[in-house]
Amino acid sequence: MRVSVELSHQLHPDEWARRHTNGEVPDHWPYGLDRLARHGVQPVLRPPRRGLVTERVGRAARHRLGGYEWMDALRFNDCDAVLCWDEYSGVPAALRERRKPVVTGVVWLTDEVAPMTARFARWALPRAELVWASSSAMIPRLRSDWGVRRAHHIPLGIDTDFFHVRPGSEPGLVVSAGNDRHRDHGMLVRAVRRVPGARLEIATRLPVDPAVARPGLSEGQIRGLYARASVVAIATTPNVHASGLTVTLEAMASGRPVVIPDTPGLMDYVVGAETGLVYPAGDEDELAKCVQRLLSDSAMAAELGAAGRRKVEREFSTELQAARLAELMLRM
Repeated sequence: MRVSVELSHQLHPDEWARRHTNGEVPDHWPYGLDRLARHGVQPVLRPPRRGLVTERVGRAARHRLGGYEWMDALRFNDCDAVLCWDEYSGVPAALRERRKPVVTGVVWLTDEVAPMTARFARWALPRAELVWASSSAMIPRLRSDWGVRRAHHIPLGIDTDFFHVRPGSEPGLVVSAGNDRHRDHGMLVRAVRRVPGARLEIATRLPVDPAVARPGLSEGQIRGLYARASVVAIATTPNVHASGLTVTLEAMASGRPVVIPDTPGLMDYVVGAETGLVYPAGDEDELAKCVQRLLSDSAMAAELGAAGRRKVEREFSTELQAARLAELMLRM
């Protein structure tokens, strides 16, 4: 099976490959989708349209029509199916295609989207041949609220070669990262300030205390941040799409103990007191206690970090993600 891979957010395959060679980003293709070829699905990655006029029209269409990648959806392909990583390319593809099956991931749709975004999604997603999500909590909502016929949970995977265990953690250093609207970095800052001897660094573009903010880091540089961390902690507002998931898995793969809120999506990936510590979402006091517990008990921190690495290797690599996705596509 040959599939046309359509990515959103103007990801360009050649640029990604160059950055991967330079150690800036994981996987040879975004999200490790090149690994599909090892499992019976031949991916064809189309570069996004470029050019001043095209980009200007594309931005205007995204702004006025729900944030979707409409310009790239106007192109046709000679593959057997269309594969989209998320709804921003998947919704236009499902509305465009009449002859070929469309397979799309959904990342944010179940958490507070704009009316225009929701309207197009409700038209498009029932037409898709297959829809998947990284959070199992999204699956019943996709079926009941969005009319999806075939919705599946496919666990997120990360590049376990790129993110690996490195020595050199700094005592007392707590690290976090992330830019989505459900991050509660403010609560994390307040919680860490309550922990004696702790200091915090957050890789983010969101507004946060400049003393802890580390904006503009590449994924390679964030990997270095994990290597220095004693603890990786995440704070979010309630959500079902697993805000903080990528950071959680990257930190686990790096052998660092994680502290996460008990949001349903993240609970697919972390076993409390076995591969990380879990606190009630929004509970600043419990978050501070979890961080303090790990900073004061290096043996526990090391044990949780090692267990987290083993779990990612067994269950949450991009190789396994590609195998699971390919299996579903070949059964269409």
